[in-house]
Amino acid sequence: MDPVAITGAGLLTPLGGDVASSWDGFRAGRLGITRAPASTGWHGWWAGVPDAFLAGRLDAAIVKRTDRFAQYALIAADEALRDAGLGRLDAERTAIVLGSSMGGVPLLTDARATLDAQGPTRVSPRLLAEVIPNMAAAALALRYALHGPQLTITNACASGLDAIGLAARMIARGEVDVALAGGTETLLTPVVAWSLERAGALSSAEDIGRASQPFDVARTGFVMGDGCGVVVLESVAHARKRDARVHGTVRGYGSLADGYHVTSPEPSGRWEARAMGRALDDAGLGIETIDAVLAHGTATIRGDAAEIRAIDTVYLGRRAPVPVTSLKGHVGHAMAASGPTSLIVALRGFAEQVLISTLGTTEVEPSARFDLVVGSPRSLALRTVQINAFGFGGQNASLVVTSG
Repeated sequence: MDPVAITGAGLLTPLGGDVASSWDGFRAGRLGITRAPASTGWHGWWAGVPDAFLAGRLDAAIVKRTDRFAQYALIAADEALRDAGLGRLDAERTAIVLGSSMGGVPLLTDARATLDAQGPTRVSPRLLAEVIPNMAAAALALRYALHGPQLTITNACASGLDAIGLAARMIARGEVDVALAGGTETLLTPVVAWSLERAGALSSAEDIGRASQPFDVARTGFVMGDGCGVVVLESVAHARKRDARVHGTVRGYGSLADGYHVTSPEPSGRWEARAMGRALDDAGLGIETIDAVLAHGTATIRGDAAEIRAIDTVYLGRRAPVPVTSLKGHVGHAMAASGPTSLIVALRGFAEQVLISTLGTTEVEPSARFDLVVGSPRSLALRTVQINAFGFGGQNASLVVTSG
């Protein structure tokens, strides 16, 4: 792939309402995980974006006609465009490519409760237009009066990273000059939580400090999270023409399917490794050039085991073990938003030459041959990183990004 510049970033996580405050939380080792509110009727852990991070940031009229996942995207995109210094967008040469695995599921489940309790006349006529997954991308097109490609990727936990990879390819092929790309998710609802718990996917830890333990021998499952990450992508020529600051460059992207099971990864990690390898090949880079991997690392027993095998397969023969981290010990698993969050944290890592540690993990799975960063952030010469996102249905995405 021809290099594609990343010139802006916007972020909403349980740790902060923007990039700077979220980064401060990650770097300080703050935990964004809490018990689910008693009002939900569910007892487990989750990691939500606090209402305070949204307060006053959107007009009341916009809030009234959009679901929370679209509101996240609007807030993050506004920050990303300010960061990029883009005040005007070419309406037909700007793409929107967003990932969302479930759209407005909490609002939809609330509507069903309203139907049962109050009858059909109390169901909103705007419901469908608020909850379908493409409404976050539509909200951005409406807000910025854009007429270029408007795409929504629904590839489970890989959705956001796939969105960024596909947007970068559109730019590299010359189809557009600029793209708003990323992922947004609001899946914190008891219906989803109970389903995942019954499937054995969620953490059963009693101690909040061990709620999410990526790659730990004692890991018990993931913590549901939500949030949003959006980046501004530009062709290198477009960024140079306006003398834009470049946070990083997308160099390679790989995406492959397991074709194995609806929820469990193929145990050997073969197709995850192939997706990682394709991203490296697309970038034209070898394993010795990669300074760190920001892993998917959800803290599930089978998922982490497959990713361990995948990373070890790709980096077999490297002179020194590759440093690896996962952010899900801090903020749980925000599905479509997880890959973009890792990317944006990597961009801040480039700026400060720091790799965030894997919170919650104390005893690394002994089969892992890579160097999992635990305890505290590590000062590291970061120039090139690989970012993974793997999802239900065997969706495997990987991105290679450089600092310039």
